[in-house]
Amino acid sequence: MVVSRHERLSEAAHRADTPRWVAAIAGIASSVVAAGRIVVAGHGNIASFIVVGADHVRARIPPGVPVTAGQGYDGQFYYRMALGPLNFDRTAHGIRMDTLSRFERVSYPALSWLVAGGRGAFVPWSLVIVNVIGLACLGGLGAMVAQEARRHAWWGLLLPAYFGFVWVLSRDLAEIVTATFVVAGVVALRRRHFVAAGAAFSVGVLSRETALLVVAILAVERLGAFLRQRFGAGRAGSAALGREAPDTAGTTPAIVWALPAVAFISWQVVARLAIGSWPLLTSGQHNLDFPFAGLVQGFQHYVGKLPSTSALLWFGELFILAAVVVAAAFALRTTTARLYERAAWIAYGIVAVTLAPGIWLGDVGFRSLDDLYVFSCIVLLSSRQRLTGPAVLVAGSWVVVAVELIRFI
Repeated sequence: MVVSRHERLSEAAHRADTPRWVAAIAGIASSVVAAGRIVVAGHGNIASFIVVGADHVRARIPPGVPVTAGQGYDGQFYYRMALGPLNFDRTAHGIRMDTLSRFERVSYPALSWLVAGGRGAFVPWSLVIVNVIGLACLGGLGAMVAQEARRHAWWGLLLPAYFGFVWVLSRDLAEIVTATFVVAGVVALRRRHFVAAGAAFSVGVLSRETALLVVAILAVERLGAFLRQRFGAGRAGSAALGREAPDTAGTTPAIVWALPAVAFISWQVVARLAIGSWPLLTSGQHNLDFPFAGLVQGFQHYVGKLPSTSALLWFGELFILAAVVVAAAFALRTTTARLYERAAWIAYGIVAVTLAPGIWLGDVGFRSLDDLYVFSCIVLLSSRQRLTGPAVLVAGSWVVVAVELIRFI
């Protein structure tokens, strides 16, 4: 029997409609970017991803790690912690922490330390490997979300294709780990694997405290369900007698939000005993401002820098992020995303417009807005909205940023 070319392509597409294929594509793509950056921008030295700034160097640092002028980037602090996740000294391995709040973001360096087997010489590699694996997992998780909405699994590539994650991969930053475990928690909760969801959210909140927003929304959702049931039972009065007691557990078991809350508080206590301060209260950075104040300053700043590459990248990335968020807003009419997922999208949108100018003026590709992007994708993937337009924009921006970062540190 002769099989037509169309039938062969259809069969191939059907076989590729699995999270494993999507995870593999995401992993391969991120590996290519990392390899290209090592060879071209890093001149063969993977430690160049760390970007250690001379302003934070207080003693001799491990051999092979280059030091640049100025402040450097946050990757230097994750590298410092990955050399010893339980070392709470302000200065260690030649690098001084800019703020003690860094110690609360332990998941990424701890995972990198584990992958390196505790060997400091391998940590520059493990920092990159953990992020590559994270992007692969994020692709597979996105595929699961897409398939739940009867989409082809490959639409799940929207999640790891955020241009901000290219910056994160290229600078040894923690946002990929945070997003991966938060989305893992979302998927586990959708499948009613409550302990797994709580565990995933726990790793997420210990990666970046912004993940606490999802946990808080889940707790509020449970409280609201409890109050509705109690209020309804009270109004029913004697009619409720003889019936089965209302389910006061709400829609989400407490372990899903209580476990990450306990994990976060416990780690705060551990750090408090070690450094004498609560990490959450020691940040010297002011990340929030009046609504739109930071965005307006960023806009004015980069208008003045046109037509430089940095300005073109900034405006291009802002446009694409805004397009994805607007598309998610239209998708709210048809999305099957859970209430807390939609609430998280709204909450991260509010956080985004209140971010301080220091966030909007950075050249790290809106990496601090990854939470908004991720939940925009969850809303979109769970809807009947056409995704071709946003997907083309996201893919194009990913390629442009990847090429730019392969060329330059």
